[in-house]
Amino acid sequence: MILQRSLTLRLTCFSAIATVVVISGLSWFINNAIEDYFLKEDRFVLENKIHMIEEVIFRTNFNNDFSEILEKMEKHEGIVIKIKNPKDKIILYISENIRFPTSILTGNGLLAGNPPGNGYSGYFDSKKDALTTNYRTFANASSEQNPLLQWQNKDNLYRGMQFHLTLKSSSPSSILVTLAININHHRNFLLSFKSALIKFTLIAGFISALLGWLVTFQGLRPLKILTKQATLVSMKDIKQRMPVDNLPIEIAGLSQTLNNMLARLETAFQRLENFSSDIAHELRTPINNLMMQTQVALSQPRSKNEYLMTLGSNAEEFDRLASMISDMLFIAKTDNELILISTEEMLLEQEIANLFEFYDALAEDSGITLKSQGQAKVQGDKLMLRRAVSNLLSNAIRHSLKGGEININIYTCKQTVFIDVINYGSTIPPENLAHLFERFYRTDKARQFCPHEGAGLGLAITQSIAKAHGGDLYVSSKDNVTTFTFSIKESK
Repeated sequence: MILQRSLTLRLTCFSAIATVVVISGLSWFINNAIEDYFLKEDRFVLENKIHMIEEVIFRTNFNNDFSEILEKMEKHEGIVIKIKNPKDKIILYISENIRFPTSILTGNGLLAGNPPGNGYSGYFDSKKDALTTNYRTFANASSEQNPLLQWQNKDNLYRGMQFHLTLKSSSPSSILVTLAININHHRNFLLSFKSALIKFTLIAGFISALLGWLVTFQGLRPLKILTKQATLVSMKDIKQRMPVDNLPIEIAGLSQTLNNMLARLETAFQRLENFSSDIAHELRTPINNLMMQTQVALSQPRSKNEYLMTLGSNAEEFDRLASMISDMLFIAKTDNELILISTEEMLLEQEIANLFEFYDALAEDSGITLKSQGQAKVQGDKLMLRRAVSNLLSNAIRHSLKGGEININIYTCKQTVFIDVINYGSTIPPENLAHLFERFYRTDKARQFCPHEGAGLGLAITQSIAKAHGGDLYVSSKDNVTTFTFSIKESK
């Protein structure tokens, strides 16, 4: 769906919908306020007429001279008077311009939900119940609020009020007064106003959608710039970077994050390229040896012993290849968490003592003294941890000066066990320290002390083992002292 794919269209729709909702709510509030104002105004007009009627009735005494009351009422439009005396005599005055439903004139009122007869329709504008008769004295006849009545006759809409008066005399009379005003002008104004509000809301929604699209399109331009720049990134040109300057803060952060990612990818590609070159170099040597020895052996007939010597030499090269492939497979499995690690509790000081017994003869040949101090208990794969410490120990022996010593310190800090393997020899240049744990990486200075050149995978394997156990491997070299630190979580 296009709405789900286009962020510009989604933001535009949301902006337009929000505008329509806000304006609709505001229009509803204004419309209700105007209707309430008209209602109060109509009540005010009707109540003024009530006061006028009361004054007329008071001056005429409303006993026998009905003609004077009728004469006074003729000047006021929309007044109906119903008089009930003790003999139940009824006198009505009805304006020519306003017609009242029979239910109102008889004092029955209009019941909510019950349509009145004679072609009239009407309803109460206050409480939805029948108009209750309220007998009051003349003095306080107009002091109480009366419910407003509203009805429609053909095309005319009326709003009225009805009240009772009880005159105190020797023969009390009950007077029912009904009066109304035409509110067609109110209705016409409200209809025109509502129509204008609807048109305004639709136009405002359209304008809001248009402006929202323009603003969103302009606001998302930096993303299009990033997209265009990202298309330039490839394996052949991975040095391309996203622009950061003159961008909004939110997008500048995204751009910087992408640049960091590209930097990591560039480093990874560079390492992969170096790894491919190194592995080709490492595999080429034993394969060339195998080919050369085999071709020499097949160049002319040989004796049995010569063939056996050739096969023995080939077997050494095959063993070297197998060891290299096994180490590479081990690193790949540990890096991708595909190797199953057994957990058993072990004492590090005991494992290091066992390794000292194994490397003691090699260390004595170079006059190197092996020392260890500290103790700790850890949980992990015994063979893997023994292999990691063995790699560090053999590496220290190869690169230590003759007659020197190798110290292994075991200590615990913040629930982490650290193993420092310290040897005294040449200082490793700082530019080489960051590459020591890369596969097949070896420095020239490291090789000159190494009588048996390795494949350059030992430190990479040791680091993989450390990370597989939740730790890591660190190195520092200064003033002819090199320290490799192997960390692992402490056993609980």
